[in-house]
Amino acid sequence: MTFYGFHIIDIIIIAAYLTIITYIGKRSIARIRNQEDYFLASRKVGKFFQYFLNMGTIVDAGNAANTASAAFSKGLGGVWILLAPILTGPYYWFMAGWFRRVRLITMAELFDERFKSRFMACIYACMGMMLSIINISIENKVSLRTFQAMTVKPESKYTEREKQQVQQFSEYRQLDKLYRTKQLEPEKVERYNALRSMYKKNQISAYISYTKPFWFFAVYIGVVGGYVIMGGLKASVLNNFIQGLLIFAFSGMMIPLALFKLGGWSEFSARVPGHMLYIFGSGLDEFALWSIGAYMLANYIIGITGHQGNMANNGSAKDELAARTGNIGGAYTKRVLTIMWAICGLLAYALYHESISDSDTAWGVMSNNLLGVGLRGIMISGILAANMSTVASVSVYLSALFVRHLYKPLNPNQSERHYVNVSRVSIAFILLLSVYFATTSRGIIDILKMLPSLNVIFGAPVMLLLFWKRLTLKAVYIQVITCVVLFAVLPGVLPKFGAVRNSQRLTEQTAEITVKRIVEARQEDVDKGLAQNVGQTITKETLIPPTAIYFDSVARSKPDDPNSPKIGLGRLNTEIILLGMLGFDLQHVKPSTLLTLRYLTDAFLPFLILIPVSLITSNKGLEENIARFYAKMKTKVIADRELDKTELEKSYANPTRFDHLKLFPKSNWEFCKWTREDTGGFIVSLALTTGILFAFWLLIKMIAY
Repeated sequence: MTFYGFHIIDIIIIAAYLTIITYIGKRSIARIRNQEDYFLASRKVGKFFQYFLNMGTIVDAGNAANTASAAFSKGLGGVWILLAPILTGPYYWFMAGWFRRVRLITMAELFDERFKSRFMACIYACMGMMLSIINISIENKVSLRTFQAMTVKPESKYTEREKQQVQQFSEYRQLDKLYRTKQLEPEKVERYNALRSMYKKNQISAYISYTKPFWFFAVYIGVVGGYVIMGGLKASVLNNFIQGLLIFAFSGMMIPLALFKLGGWSEFSARVPGHMLYIFGSGLDEFALWSIGAYMLANYIIGITGHQGNMANNGSAKDELAARTGNIGGAYTKRVLTIMWAICGLLAYALYHESISDSDTAWGVMSNNLLGVGLRGIMISGILAANMSTVASVSVYLSALFVRHLYKPLNPNQSERHYVNVSRVSIAFILLLSVYFATTSRGIIDILKMLPSLNVIFGAPVMLLLFWKRLTLKAVYIQVITCVVLFAVLPGVLPKFGAVRNSQRLTEQTAEITVKRIVEARQEDVDKGLAQNVGQTITKETLIPPTAIYFDSVARSKPDDPNSPKIGLGRLNTEIILLGMLGFDLQHVKPSTLLTLRYLTDAFLPFLILIPVSLITSNKGLEENIARFYAKMKTKVIADRELDKTELEKSYANPTRFDHLKLFPKSNWEFCKWTREDTGGFIVSLALTTGILFAFWLLIKMIAY
């Protein structure tokens, strides 16, 4: 009754889900008449479905697995790479309204409308497609890793090579635990370093899976491509409702099952090291208070403003309030779920930290061990639903970028049906390309750390474009070209050269650091004689291993040879190279300090180019066009399309119609005074942010001791 580890009942549940979403895609075909129908669901999505659309687009099983992976490998401090957006909730309240008020179909059209520059719109489309394909590849990679962890091959069927991989990983885990607690014997240090290099290169593993990437992606991409190609965003909106229900199901089922298996919260507290329960990091990893703030600024404030999906996620709403409530509702739901996923990651550590080799598989391993017949089918359906709906939404607005800014300029005056059909073909190529990236990229956390550097390239000019009349096209060109070279081209191209990858200078690592922290003693500390009773204030020491400075990671070229030269792995962080050239002492800093410096460079460098260059150049001949743009941005959206069009014509006829609303009159800044809706939403968002974080802190405080 089982097939590759799945019971026939689980297979029936999965097949039923795939059949339903394919049927929804087929039914949506009849409602597609033009590009606006296909790309923006006719701009008729109300608050209810707008909530599920936004939640479905930003919440996926990848988030669950990524959060669990981060918590498993780095503790709660590492979860901030996904939880940080909770601090920007009030900003999103305003952002959703701005992008609905723009009334465009793609983000690239901002540059066409504001500067009359189709070429810059084309550059944005190319860059946006690349970034979104990377995002899709993350979802693909997570789906594969999770499915592999749920289809584990029995040890009796291992080959000799597979047995050796698993045994070496087990040895590495034991030595790593001794090293971090300063108990590793000197004669075993070289063996530890060799195994650590093998681990970084993914040469050892805790288990072997039946699932092969080729066959998994053939089925996965075939299904998701099928329904989205047929129904576009309309199909995604309906499927996101189903996904939302499944997300709640698969997010909630793991915690009680894991606790039952573990024996309750007291056993959890005994098995999870204290440093993993610090919400703002412990100094042992990259995510401390300052690095969290820098990451949030670069990625979730500046970067998100230029995100390719802003127009689709908010522009599909029937009016501004629907866009705002849907955006905020989906965003805060994700933050609550993120906390649940983080707890799952810690529970996975408590249960399986001795056997899990790749933290990316923590969610899958826990699912495989805890879920019974039927529940595994629901879990897999939830994972597929979550990732498929996200991939579907992203591929729809990617196809919009391709058709409207790359294909249509070369093939103008075609029918709406023609452009919709070309969009469908482009989606197929986009999905195939995302599979390639998923199979060739490194770990998920490394990809997530890379995104802020890329997102700010257009995030900065879009942020200024919306509010600063003085921004010029020449400044945007100079900034985009400079940042593309520094943040996108050089980090990927230079490591291809052996001289760079093997450079003694660029493979330098930070010094080994001993961290002292004042903590409240736990039972394990009392048992070791470090404290007299639980809750006593004590000082504990922990080693931070050397960390790569310029690359994502550094390992020996030959793991078994202690004299072999080091080799750089992953992205070359050009931001850190710039800081090194400026004289920063980078060898004696913590990993969190390195990450902080990197993201602050990402965040501020674009503005240091845009603002000065704009002040010495001009937008000659675009004055009338710019005035019309900001007049539209001050005209509130009306759900009735005809009335909305009438109001826009009034604003175009009199561009100064709403100048009395400007916060800084007679200036080049177009910020407007807050309305009652603005103020109310801001206060509610701030209250939600504070409430959720306080509840998170209180929960950890209660279960830790």
